[in-house]
Amino acid sequence: MEAHQVALATASQAEIPDIIKRVLEDDNVHHFGWLLNSQKVVELVSTDQYAEYGRLLELFCFGVLNDYKTGTAQVSELSEVLLRKLKHLTLVSLASQNKILNYDELMRNLDCSAEQDVEELVIETTYNNLVKARLDQKRRLVEVDYVVGRDVRREDLQIIYSQLEEWSQTCKDALNDITREIDAANASVVAQKNDSVEFERSLQRLRAAQAKESVAPATDRQPPTNSQYASAEYQAEENRAKLEGL
Repeated sequence: MEAHQVALATASQAEIPDIIKRVLEDDNVHHFGWLLNSQKVVELVSTDQYAEYGRLLELFCFGVLNDYKTGTAQVSELSEVLLRKLKHLTLVSLASQNKILNYDELMRNLDCSAEQDVEELVIETTYNNLVKARLDQKRRLVEVDYVVGRDVRREDLQIIYSQLEEWSQTCKDALNDITREIDAANASVVAQKNDSVEFERSLQRLRAAQAKESVAPATDRQPPTNSQYASAEYQAEENRAKLEGL
């Protein structure tokens, strides 16, 4: 693209139509907004003689094959090279709208008479790094993983901006929800930890109280009763009698 931009910068008005043709036919160039909006091209296509070049660039910037076939684009018959390229760009537009494309839809929009033609176009656009897709021949589907963006009309920029704003707000709302859930989870963890600490303290107090009771001093115990004394003296007499009998 850089070589074309350099050529455009030094070209006379008479040379610009040839530059437009070369850019459109270049297999490595798939965005043309820079050319359509350049001052030299704007001046050229404002004349009746070269107005069709402006419509041709608009077709390849924003249009699809159906625009050409129905005459909406109002351009002359395309060469086989340009027609093939327009099919590639049409496939890009379809892939940007739906990540799962069935063969029937593609055959209709790409003007293909056989499934093999569809598969060849998908392979070509993949080779040109316009899309990344997988062919599911059994289910007759094309599964799109990635697709490049095409040129954007000036009047569509506000729509895109609004969509980005909406997407940004959705992300912010989701982030706020996640933050609230994290805060709630952290609070729950802290509460559980506090409960665990309090339980451990209560358990330690209980154990300390039990230990204190088991080692209480003798002064804290009740003195023996008279019957306990009498029983003790009787037992002592019996023990002495047994010893004397020995």
